Amino acid sequence: MVWRETGIMDERLRFVVDCLSGEETMTQLCAAYGISRKSGYKWLGRYREFGPEGLHDRPRAPLNHGRATAEDLVGRIVAMKEIHPLWGAKKIMARLKRAEPCCGWPAVSTAGEILRRHGLVGRRRKRWKAAGNGPWPEASEPNAVWTGDHKGWFRTRDGWRCEPLTVMDVSSRYLLGLEATSSTADEEAWPVFERLFEENGLPDRFRSDNGSPFASAGVAGLTPLAARFIKLGIALERIQPGKPQQNGRHERFHLTMLPMAKAPEADRAAQAQAFEAFRRSYNEERPHEALGMGTPSQHYCPSTRPMPRKPPEPDYPAEAAVRSVRQNGAVKWQGAEIYVSATLAGEPIAIEETENGEWAMRFYAHPLGFIDHKHMKLVRRSATPTKPPGAAANPS
Repeated sequence: MVWRETGIMDERLRFVVDCLSGEETMTQLCAAYGISRKSGYKWLGRYREFGPEGLHDRPRAPLNHGRATAEDLVGRIVAMKEIHPLWGAKKIMARLKRAEPCCGWPAVSTAGEILRRHGLVGRRRKRWKAAGNGPWPEASEPNAVWTGDHKGWFRTRDGWRCEPLTVMDVSSRYLLGLEATSSTADEEAWPVFERLFEENGLPDRFRSDNGSPFASAGVAGLTPLAARFIKLGIALERIQPGKPQQNGRHERFHLTMLPMAKAPEADRAAQAQAFEAFRRSYNEERPHEALGMGTPSQHYCPSTRPMPRKPPEPDYPAEAAVRSVRQNGAVKWQGAEIYVSATLAGEPIAIEETENGEWAMRFYAHPLGFIDHKHMKLVRRSATPTKPPGAAANPS
């Protein structure tokens, strides 16, 4: 039997008082209160040891149980979290299991509880998901597509403005470059890419937004950096304005490195060292869920297309009208000047007739636009297919 449901503490206290009075035996008292003699002796013993507080119910959960995680494993889980405060339980356990696969590591959920007990897990932020791949085919292998962008600027502790330039391989998530540049100017970006091309070879395609140094607002949209990419045979992929999800994986990475901007280093040199340490950890230590909890360095390999000593000449067909862009950025066509891009001054471009009877311009393999014969200017999109009267393949 059990204690009466009302006034349990009062019942236990009265029972103890009656026991201590010695007027009745334990057997008689237990029968009167409807409890077993074992329970009677238990409550009397607790009262003698702890006083009235001993009559409260104790937690039923065992202090230790056979499935408890060993203390040394708990310590190593906590230590890994302190080394990598931005990692969650899933990444921490993947890293530990990769280092010592034969160790009896607990489940990810158990590791999460351990981190919570030690106050190392804050409120979970809603996860930003990178959706879609834009209008382009998926990257099937390393170096099929690289992505690049400038992370929002911040100042180091000495006041220097830092505009981090980030470059990644889409397929392997390998962080190729994380550079502490001071602006988005071409003269700062090109030396970074030149080094990356020499170290890793050339990608097939490069994806970016429409800002500097990757694109310009002109009709051709070219910058010196973009022109260099085109001459090296790298196809350009530019996301649509207002659609960062088309470069979603890169944008998601910027959230991962955001805490670095909130805790800047002392100066430019220290920031560069911190960026390089982060890049190595990201590539070689940090497990990536999309890679089966492997690391980017396990999935990346250099390109089979080496950086040439000198860009090749364009291979335009014989039937194309080849024009050299003048210093003012225009080409001569049918007695008029059509502006193309000042970036291409001195470069040869090809003008070819399409199946619809229009005239399209390109620089190497990169399409520049179509000639609008009504207004004699270059436009980005195809106009109504009308072939100008008497137009020849190589008009002067």
